[in-house]
Amino acid sequence: MFGPVFGYATTLVDDQQLAYVGPLTPGVGWRLLWRMAERCHNDGATETRKAEWIVSQASRAFICGSGVVVKLSDADWVMEPGGWLVELGGSWCNQDVLVTGNLTVPALAAEQIAPKHTYYPQYVD
Repeated sequence: MFGPVFGYATTLVDDQQLAYVGPLTPGVGWRLLWRMAERCHNDGATETRKAEWIVSQASRAFICGSGVVVKLSDADWVMEPGGWLVELGGSWCNQDVLVTGNLTVPALAAEQIAPKHTYYPQYVD
């Protein structure tokens, strides 16, 4: 939907559900997620509200299947160090915490993580 391919994974850690969201497309940094959230919420929204938007988009894509390239229930994935963690202030889309960073999923082929056509280039550029 937005050009670069993003990954979404969840895990339970110490009774908190963590959502991990980040770009899979090479050369796209995780801060792009926050720029996109800022452009969609240019009304001075809080970081928590922007984090909720990111989680909402990931959850929507996963549940509805829109823009989903592939679902891998048991694939290995790695979140590179240096990302950003935001507490969601309660459960949002069944998630308590958002962790953004650059994701790597070794099981994906190059064509699966290549940028896709977007109808919304203004949010990516």
